[in-house]
Amino acid sequence: MKKLRLLLIIILPYTIQCQDLNIIPYPNKVEKDKGFFELKPNTSIIYENDLFEQAKQYEESLERATGFSFATRKATKNKTNSIVLRLNRKLPHLGEEGYTMKVTKSLVLIEAYNSNGIFWALQTFLQLLPNDILREAKVDSKKWNIPNCKIVDKPRFAWRGLMIDYSRTFWNIRTTKKYIDALAFYKINKLHMHLTDDQGWRVEIENYPKLTDVASKFDTIYNEPKEREGYFKKSDIRELVAYAQARNIDLIPEIEMPGHSSEVFSAYPELTCKGEAMKIHPFTDGPNIHNEIFCAGNDETFVFLKNILSEIIELFPSKYVHIGGDEAPKKHWKECDKCQRRIRELNLKNEHGLQSWFISQIEDYLSSNGKILIGWDEIVEGGLSPNATVMYWRAWENEVPEFVVNQGNNLIMTPTSHCYFDYGNETITIEKVYSYNPVPSIFNKKQSEKVLGVQANFWSHINRIEPEMDRQIFPRILALAEVGWSDEQNKDWDRFTRSLNRHLKAFDVLGIYYYQKE
Repeated sequence: MKKLRLLLIIILPYTIQCQDLNIIPYPNKVEKDKGFFELKPNTSIIYENDLFEQAKQYEESLERATGFSFATRKATKNKTNSIVLRLNRKLPHLGEEGYTMKVTKSLVLIEAYNSNGIFWALQTFLQLLPNDILREAKVDSKKWNIPNCKIVDKPRFAWRGLMIDYSRTFWNIRTTKKYIDALAFYKINKLHMHLTDDQGWRVEIENYPKLTDVASKFDTIYNEPKEREGYFKKSDIRELVAYAQARNIDLIPEIEMPGHSSEVFSAYPELTCKGEAMKIHPFTDGPNIHNEIFCAGNDETFVFLKNILSEIIELFPSKYVHIGGDEAPKKHWKECDKCQRRIRELNLKNEHGLQSWFISQIEDYLSSNGKILIGWDEIVEGGLSPNATVMYWRAWENEVPEFVVNQGNNLIMTPTSHCYFDYGNETITIEKVYSYNPVPSIFNKKQSEKVLGVQANFWSHINRIEPEMDRQIFPRILALAEVGWSDEQNKDWDRFTRSLNRHLKAFDVLGIYYYQKE
């Protein structure tokens, strides 16, 4: 299968007869005009301010698409037959990611308040290019006409994400880069990496080598294919971080605690309440949720976790660190003398209070290192940490979002009802994804401002080979991209499906797997 990064090379078809510009997610303000700007071999890419790197991205992407060799140069008086990139400090209302684009017969002018907007404008520009036969190199006698238009665009939400589960099935660097490219093309700016869970530990930690020597492997009795296990070396993570940063994407690490951590206990059983070593099994060959949990009464638990987080913080520049916090059974805490002593000493109400205290210890450490804690919505149990960001997934617990924002915490919406892409395409249809509004209807303006955005989650316990993963994520991720970027009043299902059909044709040529209804 060809690499998905060719999305930035193969350009989607555009026909003059179509009423819509073929862009996903659709810009928030579009004015179409008559005529075209023709991209020619002698077209210049002109950059102002400190936009050399962005100009080179335009040059490289357009050269791959057209086969032309473009000249990139700093601003000059002669700007005809040019694509001009400019930072404009009069555009603060467009925020860190917005941009404007004006296409005329003689010039393409792209402006943004921040260089991030220049990159997102490139994705829009690439989707405007014509390529009816979808070839990846020079097309003889082809006119590269871009329709004249004016676009003013910025995202509705700052957080537009996809979570990939690396624990239950490990996905390598190549696959991860493939998804980074796809996310960037559709202006999705967060890749949440679920790196640890009961099925395996997937990142090198120098202080605790057994996490990768032991806890990254399934027990041999299960005869799991070797490609489903493994881990990222630190050099791998640094490579991925740099690759993502060049594409406006933030990599968010997740280190699960206090539950969903039995893989750790295969290597370090002394950190549990029972002290019993675990065997790592595929998700379907054991309980969905283990009772084993980090011992909250053991001081060494927090030494261990803080040492790990110190290495994670050094690897990932993101201001966010996800610590899980979901589905943490309290059975062993109730039976553990150390945990019960901790509850008495801290005058906690019960084991839910102990979990809240546990999370607060981790949050204090992250905060002292300039990081913001994210947790699944179970972290509200026993009292919510004041600066944490909550990822809401339990669609049946409708009171949780209002409780979170009323406490002053930020909220990321990722409910099972619309955003779980391990669920079948017939259960959560692309139309259902597209219909989702991340801001609950009961929220007032102040509450709405606490909703950072939306995220899709792909758990890898069922679909464990790449074509299957592709079909779960594509094309639904395109619908979520528009949910996260476009204002609610600008969404249009009919227009979206017309554009989607053209994007799917590109996927066919590229060999990208995607779901098609029978």
